[in-house]
Amino acid sequence: MYTAVDANGYLKNGSAGQLSQSAHLALQLPYNVLGLGRSANFLDHLYVGIPRPSGETSVRKQEWTAIIPNSQLIVIPYPHNVPRSWSAKLYLTPSNIVLLTAIALIGVCVFILAIIGILHWQEKKADDREKRQEAHRFHFDAM
Repeated sequence: MYTAVDANGYLKNGSAGQLSQSAHLALQLPYNVLGLGRSANFLDHLYVGIPRPSGETSVRKQEWTAIIPNSQLIVIPYPHNVPRSWSAKLYLTPSNIVLLTAIALIGVCVFILAIIGILHWQEKKADDREKRQEAHRFHFDAM
């Protein structure tokens, strides 16, 4: 089960079950795909749980927060009876947006460096002009 905020600002919940059908040995694939639709927001909460044997009272559920959109999350629920030790691996698929972001960042850095260079050159030029004017002054203290 997951909770997220959609594009309109409303809270959106979703859930999926794994291996819900086992008649005639037709098992489903051992993973779930949860689609968020056209949302660029993070998942606020992702809850993963596994069934417990009859007679056991502890809940086998773990929560992860702030999951990145457009990523694959693999949850390894081992050991089964200790949910705090379950691990989650997040895999990102880079796209053109990452390249465009890097180009924009480099462009901004070059622009800022150019401004710094121009201001430094102007300051150095003004200092040289001031030194020349100071050298041409006549000092009465030297007499």
